[in-house]
Amino acid sequence: MIKIVVTLTLLLFLSAGMAGAWQPETCKDCHLEKYEIWNSSAHAESLNAAGGSVVDIERCTECHVESSIKETWGREDVENTIEPITCEVCHLPPDEGYDAHLDTPSAHIPEVTLSAEMCGNCHRDSHHPIIEEWDEYDTESFDMESMASHSEPTDMAEPFILDRDNSCVSCKSTDGAIPSLENESIYGLNLNDVPQPEDVEEWRVTCVACHEPHSAEYRIEGALLCGNCHNGMGATADGMTTEIHHPNWEMYNDSIYNTDNHPEIRCSDCHMASREYNDTTHETAVTGHTFDYEPELLFSLESSGECYDCHDEEFAKVIETKQDLIAERIEELKTVQSNASVALENLNGTASYETKLEDYNNAVFYMHFVEEDGSLGIHNMEKTNEYLDKSDKLFNSVTETEEPVEQPGFEAIVAVFGLMFMFWIARKRD
Repeated sequence: MIKIVVTLTLLLFLSAGMAGAWQPETCKDCHLEKYEIWNSSAHAESLNAAGGSVVDIERCTECHVESSIKETWGREDVENTIEPITCEVCHLPPDEGYDAHLDTPSAHIPEVTLSAEMCGNCHRDSHHPIIEEWDEYDTESFDMESMASHSEPTDMAEPFILDRDNSCVSCKSTDGAIPSLENESIYGLNLNDVPQPEDVEEWRVTCVACHEPHSAEYRIEGALLCGNCHNGMGATADGMTTEIHHPNWEMYNDSIYNTDNHPEIRCSDCHMASREYNDTTHETAVTGHTFDYEPELLFSLESSGECYDCHDEEFAKVIETKQDLIAERIEELKTVQSNASVALENLNGTASYETKLEDYNNAVFYMHFVEEDGSLGIHNMEKTNEYLDKSDKLFNSVTETEEPVEQPGFEAIVAVFGLMFMFWIARKRD
C-alpha cells in the first residue's frame, strides 16, 4: 500500500513537473546571455518595487509576482511561489509544456510575441497607461488620413509597402525595426537581416521595437533610437530631387539642442514629456507614449522634463507664435511657387530651361524639407528659415528669368539675302 502511495505521489509530482513551471536558472543553461540581461533588469527586481511592499498588496501582485500574474491572465501553469517577472511570464509554454521544449527545443518552442498586448497586460490602467496611450489607432477619434501613430498597422495604412523591398520594412514594422536597430548608424538599415514584406508578422511599431524586452531598456540610447527611422536618408538638393520624407534627424542634428549652445535635448524629452503617478492623489499618470508634442505639459512645473528650469508656462505661447510665422511663410512660398511654375513652363524649349528647372526643383526641395519635418521650425529654427530663404530666392530666380529673344535662324538669313538679291536684279533690269 505504501509502495502504491509513493508511486502515485511520484507520478503526480512528475505530472506536475511536466505541466508546471521552470525557474530562470533552468533557462539559463541554454540562454545564458538573455538570462544575465534579465537578471539585472527591472523585471527581475519586480518584488523589490515600493520597498518590497508590493508582495503584500493584491492589486500590486497582479503585475509584480509571477504566480499572481499568471492567475490574472487565466494561465494554467501556476505554482504557488513568490517569484518576480521571469521568462515564463512573457514566454507562454508550448501546448506540450515547458518540459517538451527542454527535450526537443526546436520542435516545441515557447511563445515569442512581438505584440504590444503582451506588455499591455501589465503596463496599463491609471497607474501607468502605456498601452492606452500607445494604441491611438484603436480609438474612435483616430483618422488614418490625417493622423499617424506607432500603433497604426502599416499593411492597412500603406498597403503599397507590401509590394516594395525590405527597406521600408525596417521602419514600418516591428519585425524589421529590431534587426535594423542592431546597426546604430542613422542610415544603416541592416537589410541583410530585415525580413521581406511577405514574412512580416507585426506591422505595427510595438513596445519591443524600441525596448529590448529582457533588459526593459532602450535598444539604442539617445536621439539615435528615433533617428534610425525618422530621417530623410540624407537626401540633398541635387537639382532633381523634390521630395524628402520625415527629415527629423537632419533638422535636429544641426540644431542648438545637439550643440553646445543649449543643454542637450533628446527626442523623448519633448515628445514623451510625462507626469509622475501620484500615489497620494491617485492622479492619472501621463507617460508620453502617444509621442505627441504637448507644450503645455512640457513647460509645466509638473513635467518630467527640465524645460521649466529656464522657461515658464508662458513659453508655450512663444512656441506657438514662432510656428504660426513659419506656417505663414510656407503658405506665401506656395504662391511664389505657383508663379515660378508658370514662368518655368514659358521657358520650356529655350536654352535656359534646364538650368532654371534645377533651380525650381531645389526650391521645391527646400520648402518640402521644412514641411515634412513637421515641427514648423521648432526642431531647428535657424535651418528652417535658411531653407525657406533659399526656396524663395530660387523660385524668384525662375520667375525673373526673361524669355530670350528669338534670333533669326540660318534659313531666315538666306531668305533675306535672297530677297535682297531679287530686288537688286530687278533694279538692274530697270
